[in-house]
Amino acid sequence: MPGKDEGVVALPCHRWWDGARVPAFVGERVVAWLRAEAGPVIEDQVADSYTWLVRPGAADAWEGAGVEVLRHGSLPVPPPHFTAGAFSGGASLRWLVPPTATCLSDPARLAAALRLAGREAGHG
Repeated sequence: MPGKDEGVVALPCHRWWDGARVPAFVGERVVAWLRAEAGPVIEDQVADSYTWLVRPGAADAWEGAGVEVLRHGSLPVPPPHFTAGAFSGGASLRWLVPPTATCLSDPARLAAALRLAGREAGHG
């Protein structure tokens, strides 16, 4: 996780987590349904997307239903204090739902909500 004095940092995927990225209009539904159980969510206003962090390999079967699984390369991660309403230094990334101690979301809950949201959006 980036430190308090750092801005957004690109961190490697598949080392500590994989990313599950969806368009914002799908992610908004997932956050609304899961509420406190949504887990940490990174919002990217430029890409108009939401990304959840899950343990490596947990999202391998999710791709193709409107979910982009990020398991290669790096993922831009904002520091913990970049939260709703706190875009700093022109950064377009923030934590829509702030990170927890592990920063990981529950893959079973998230998968179920993503499937439902994807079906409603016409992705499966």
